[in-house]
Amino acid sequence: MAPQRRKPGQRWLAQYPGLYIRDRDGIFYVRHPVTRKQGSLQTSDRNVAIRRWAMLQQMWEQERKDFDAREMADNLSMVESVDAATRITLREYLHYWRTKLIGHEVVKGKIRWGECKVFSQRGRNRGRPIAMGTRADYAADAQQMESNEHSNFLLSDPQLLRRIRRLLSPWQTKPTHYNGLRNTLSRVFTQAVQDGLIDRNPMRDIQKISEPKREVLIPDEAYKEITARLCVHKINRRKMNGTWRAKICDMIYMMSQQPIDVFGLKEDQIKDNEGEFGEILFARHKTGVPIVIEMNEDLRALIEWFRDWKREQEIISPYLMVYPRYFNFRSRTKPVRHRFMQISWAKACEEAGYKGKYQLRDLRKKGLTDEFLSQGENNKGGHETEAMRKHYRLVRPPERSKSTLKSLRDPENP
Repeated sequence: MAPQRRKPGQRWLAQYPGLYIRDRDGIFYVRHPVTRKQGSLQTSDRNVAIRRWAMLQQMWEQERKDFDAREMADNLSMVESVDAATRITLREYLHYWRTKLIGHEVVKGKIRWGECKVFSQRGRNRGRPIAMGTRADYAADAQQMESNEHSNFLLSDPQLLRRIRRLLSPWQTKPTHYNGLRNTLSRVFTQAVQDGLIDRNPMRDIQKISEPKREVLIPDEAYKEITARLCVHKINRRKMNGTWRAKICDMIYMMSQQPIDVFGLKEDQIKDNEGEFGEILFARHKTGVPIVIEMNEDLRALIEWFRDWKREQEIISPYLMVYPRYFNFRSRTKPVRHRFMQISWAKACEEAGYKGKYQLRDLRKKGLTDEFLSQGENNKGGHETEAMRKHYRLVRPPERSKSTLKSLRDPENP
């Protein structure tokens, strides 16, 4: 800030920065060089004022030096605390977390899984290594962010939140994936806190994006119309019997599981001699929660249909649901892929006049809702929380009760 302009007759004061004379009474006063606060020297004598100004100047100079020294000390201590370990970039730490802690590596184009050192934080599996499905999801998220140019910033970057938001910004229009990446980053930064690289998890300040809740219950008639289109498979300018595609939809509905758990079903997971109609044993792909489904007559018949169909096709495979022999050499007799059925379902919906209205994943919600209406309270979906059980039940039956109360008043004397 430029010094205050001196009045005529007071130009000699210019050699004494901060010293001034009050017009109304001629008393000298000073102005602090930093705070700009004023204070009277309580004298109108020039020599006394100069001596007092000199004493204050000496004190202020020492104060400024002390302040500079403290600021420098703080800066130096901060620099010393940022050692070599905290000079790591998020991209480098994501790679370390994925390969050394998740145990996911890609060697010569093939995925190799090692020991998992990341543990579940809640539920019945707390303290155990996370399930393989979750490991795969975390690894995929980490790889996607590693390859992003905006992940190449230091964990000690003072603009850390801004960097993270920039990294996640391309997925803001895809709430489910955005929140999944956010969740993965939260696990990564939690580990960084434990490793002593940062003081706190910055993801606490990154809000989730609200996801529109999907509450779609496929009507029975619509399901029949869609699966009827699946029974005719148009491929390579031919029309083939695609009943096996409709039967896969039946399996997703009747098992009421995520499609990935249905497509991975193997023959040895079907226990024919357990219970009246047998049982299906498997573990959820995402959480590893073991599930046993006691089959009824219809589900049992569906299992036998696939077995008979495979025998007719002369297919030998450990998987229950496979591509028929009219597929090309690379796909025939291989396990059916989720993506293939998603595309097939979408095309059938369009042909039936339901374009974009129903999704393959809605079959699980329909199955769990119908199961709840049929048998009441159950956990066929293998959920670990009551909130998630309710999430998959789109219709609730009325609560039943029986009245047993009697009138408190004598009916003879109204």
